[in-house]
Amino acid sequence: MTDVLNERLGLFLGLRDADFLSAYRYDLQRFAAEDEGRTEEPTQQKRRKAREEGNVPKSQELVSIIVFLLSFWTVCLIAEMLFDTFTRIMNYYFQNLLTIKITKNSTDAAFADILAMMAQALAPVMVVGVISALLANLIQTGFIFTTKKITLNFGKIITNIGPNLKKMFWSSETLFNLIKSIFKVIVVFALAFMIVNANLGQLLQIPRMNVMNTMTMISGMIFQFVSFAGILLLIFALADYAFQRYIFTQSLKMTKQEVKQEIKDTEGNPEIRARIAEMGRRLLRQNLAREVPKADVIITNPTHIAVALKYDPNYMNSPIVIAKGEGVFAQRIKDIAKDSNIMIIENKPLARELYARVEIGEQIPFEFFQAVARILSIVYQTRSSVAA
Repeated sequence: MTDVLNERLGLFLGLRDADFLSAYRYDLQRFAAEDEGRTEEPTQQKRRKAREEGNVPKSQELVSIIVFLLSFWTVCLIAEMLFDTFTRIMNYYFQNLLTIKITKNSTDAAFADILAMMAQALAPVMVVGVISALLANLIQTGFIFTTKKITLNFGKIITNIGPNLKKMFWSSETLFNLIKSIFKVIVVFALAFMIVNANLGQLLQIPRMNVMNTMTMISGMIFQFVSFAGILLLIFALADYAFQRYIFTQSLKMTKQEVKQEIKDTEGNPEIRARIAEMGRRLLRQNLAREVPKADVIITNPTHIAVALKYDPNYMNSPIVIAKGEGVFAQRIKDIAKDSNIMIIENKPLARELYARVEIGEQIPFEFFQAVARILSIVYQTRSSVAA
């Protein structure tokens, strides 16, 4: 019977069977991750850009529960002062109820007095609430100021209506919030049941107790319940913050193509960088061919590093590094030195230190004077013996 009705309804709508069924078939691919293919961790540049736009991981629940708990405990600490203030207000007006003249001016003055006393009594609570809200936000996001989050982009809002509606009804965040809310309700009701059950004997004695004892007992139960419930909710809020950080990182993940494009944008095209590096190497070879023949000695590692030193006491206070290189450039320096009959001396520690600490054209530091002086002495003695 159902098949017949479906067929007739399909004919009435002008649809074939397959078309009619497909009209009611939900595409399960809509439940797939939106960012399929985003497998690469977000780069520092993308994180920095997101932060500049005001996109940071934050749990509003964590802020709310911290503000609530600290404000509640502040109220408990100053409860006696608050009670005295309210008692004073009530005593004054009840005692003078028959003598107070109700006029516009007297009403305004009385209302202003009440507001002033209430503000004075509640000032610590308000201060604690503001400070705790600021601290709760700063702990999560650090100091950040941007106006980009409050600018409206109606085109983007309209474009994202579909994805945002899907996130509202079906997403990992929605599922997490649902499970978290269910656990919250269960935990809070279980805690309330345990506290009431533990104090059931005292609750049954309320008809025999005076007002002050009753209020003391009930306020103690309320403090116990709110404190324990608040701590449990704080644990849930911390879990929510961890989940928000996870969701935020997932939303920033990039495709391999995006990573490559970002590298191109920040560091330039790889081909251009390769050409610049080749030009630098060519200039370095030319400088080596020009400067190395002027050196007095080449100090080597012996295979990986070569440093060319020049010293002329007529215009130099100390020897200077006129060329240095490692790898193929070190080998190039040694080849030029051999062709120019420049002495090559192996001294691993000195070669490493000079290469790492002294730039081309700089004088050698004072601590290397003695070691370099010995090497130059050997060079000068060798030259003298050859000349003789």
